[in-house]
Formats: sequence, C-alpha cells, structure tokens
Amino acid sequence: MKEDKFIGLIKNLLPESSKYIGDDTAFIEEKGLILTQDTLVEDVHFRMSTISPYDLGIKSIAVNLSDIAASGGIAEFILISLSLPESVDEDFVKRFYEGVNHICRKYDVVVVGGDLTRATKITISIAAIGFNERLQPAKRSLAKVDDVVITAGEFGSSAAGLWILESKISDISEDISKKFVKAHINPVPLLQEGRTIVKSCETPPALMDASDGLADALYKISLSSGVGMEINYDEIPVDKNLEAVAQKAGINSSKWVLYGGEDYGLVGTVPEFIYEKLLADNIPVKAIGRVLKMENCPEVLIRYNDKIVKINSNTLDSEVFSHFR
Repeated sequence: MKEDKFIGLIKNLLPESSKYIGDDTAFIEEKGLILTQDTLVEDVHFRMSTISPYDLGIKSIAVNLSDIAASGGIAEFILISLSLPESVDEDFVKRFYEGVNHICRKYDVVVVGGDLTRATKITISIAAIGFNERLQPAKRSLAKVDDVVITAGEFGSSAAGLWILESKISDISEDISKKFVKAHINPVPLLQEGRTIVKSCETPPALMDASDGLADALYKISLSSGVGMEINYDEIPVDKNLEAVAQKAGINSSKWVLYGGEDYGLVGTVPEFIYEKLLADNIPVKAIGRVLKMENCPEVLIRYNDKIVKINSNTLDSEVFSHFR
C-alpha cells in the first residue's frame, strides 16, 4: 500500500506532527479541536458523467463529515478549495454550492471559507473542523483483545451503485437501481451513531469509517492496534438486493462488500458489555466478529463459505482501490 508508505515517510520527516497523523482525524487535545481534510479529483474519485454538480457538492461534504463521525466528534465548520478547468461554467459552481448548502443545513455545519483556483481537472479539497465536547475521540489503535467488532451501516451498496451507473443496465427495477445509485452518490455520514458509540464507552474505542472498503478498515484497525480479528462474513450487514445485482454484474458480491469502498459505514471494536448496552439503547450497530491476540503479524481472518479468507497487506495490495495505482 503505497499510500501507507508515503504517510510513514511524512511522519518520519515531521516527527513533531506524527502523533496527529494516522487516523481519520487529527485531535488537538489542548484546543478540543477535531480536524480532517479530504480531496476528490475528477476521473480518480468521480466522473462528471455519473454525478451531477449538485450531488458532487453533497458528497464532497459528506465524506468529510464521515471522518468526524468516526472520531465521535461534533462537526461545525467547513473550508472548501475548488480548483476548476477553464471550461467549467458558472452553472457548475452554482449547482455545486446548492448541494453544499443542502447538506450543511441538514447537519448544522457552516462553510467559513476556502479558495478558488484554476486546474486541468476538477479538484475539490474540503477541510472539516469539529470539537470533541469533553469526549476523548476514538482512534484506530485502541482495539483490545476480546473486544466485539462492530459495524454501523451497510457494505457493498456504493460499489453496486457505481456499477449500475457505468454499465447503464436496464433490466434492474427502477427502485433498486435508484437505491444503489443513491448509496454511491449521496453517502450518509453517521455522525449521531459515531458520537453515541464513543459516548457509551468508558474508554475511547477503536473506530474508523470504511471509505476505502470494509476489509481495509478492519486491517488498519488490526495493524494500528497490534491485534488480529476473526470476522463472520454472514454477519456483515448488506442490502437484501445486493446479491441479485452482483449476479447481473457477473461478480462475487463479497468483492463489493469487502473491497468496494465508499460506503462510509463505521467499523470499530468495543467491549461486549458496551455492545449489549448499544443494542439495549436501540443503536443500529451489528457485531460481525471478535478481536484476537495476534501480536507478531496482525491480520484479519474472515469465515466465508466454510473457508478462512486472510486479509493482510498482500491481500489489500491486490484488491483495494489505490489512488497511487
């Protein structure tokens, strides 16, 4: 995973910064600040043939709010840097910011600045600012042996939506098609769920979002925490129509579920009594496995069709979407 190598290089070159780098967000404890930044590049993260400027505005904010959700923080402010080719007209900017306004009003966050520049392709860089409000944020490195591995949200739906958009297949019902396409272009940041999970724990849990895929999130938590995991694939929450769409695509649905990415569900670990408390409080989380002691070479073991599928750095190098591939 070249991205991880680059992050390691940056941390070595900026030793004073290394304690802030490596999670979905940076936590500035003395100020109570939770900070994150994401960049979306045309033809890398999106294509204008499959998403409108309005929906692109919504999605650009949503992916950053999802990072705040994974920390358990409260999002408040947004900065937007928008780099545009000369061919982009005023209508694109108008519709993009109408989408931004829609999602910011929905989640009570405010755009407080940014930048406009020229570029060869549309590039959107968003910084989100939140606060911990007296809660220690979740981190990837806090998984403990015997914790329950939990998820919030469904997995594989975004990849199915992207396939529907790109294949332009016509023999899927309109309701099912719209549902999966919406999952891809309008991801839902689970801010309330993330906050509730962290608030319910006596000590901060391990938690991150699954923007780069469920398998990627599970492995990153394992690696950061120095533990292994055993996951029951059948317990992973998926949409009831996912398998039927995957069959039309001629693909094993597990590829979308484990490696599809852009679902923005939450993945984490909590003690069993906390999981039971979350269920009793009707928090929509699902247990999919357990944390194992595995110090030397952490990996994720997935029980799938009477087999054990191992998720490690080699698996991810071959399966997961990479910006640098």
